[in-house]
Amino acid sequence: MPTVEDYAPHAPFTLDELVVAANRILGNDPKLAIKDRTVRYYIAQRLLPPPSGGPKFARYGIEHLKRIVAIRNWLVAGFNLEEASDKLQRGEHGGEAEPVIRESMIMERQNARRSPKGPTQRTVRRITLSRHTVLEVDEDADIGVELDVAIHELERLRRDPRM
Repeated sequence: MPTVEDYAPHAPFTLDELVVAANRILGNDPKLAIKDRTVRYYIAQRLLPPPSGGPKFARYGIEHLKRIVAIRNWLVAGFNLEEASDKLQRGEHGGEAEPVIRESMIMERQNARRSPKGPTQRTVRRITLSRHTVLEVDEDADIGVELDVAIHELERLRRDPRM
């Protein structure tokens, strides 16, 4: 069964990718399984930070994945969401403690207010590799370097498709 660390090189994730990764880590157990609406609910309940990027290009990081896996395991162990929130605030999920995230979000908002353009959004170049596969590369990244990294990751994925 894969771990959160196995997915770290693949971050940031789309919502669908986040759900698939979480469910694989959780062993595709029906009691633990999540859906995209679960992620949205957790964000609304402040159990997860909002994703980066705009609504159309929302991306989720490894912190989101750590929190989802921890929350689901705590729920099955008998904790409720309020208790899970307390555990997240103390950093018991193995990631950032909640006050650190809140502070960074406040700083982002303050910087966005100072900027005349408003908050900056990540701009990506989308490269269609096949009918079902798209590669996203930051617009300001070196495309050659990013393709080399992607080739390496694809080869690793081919050797172990369970990732």
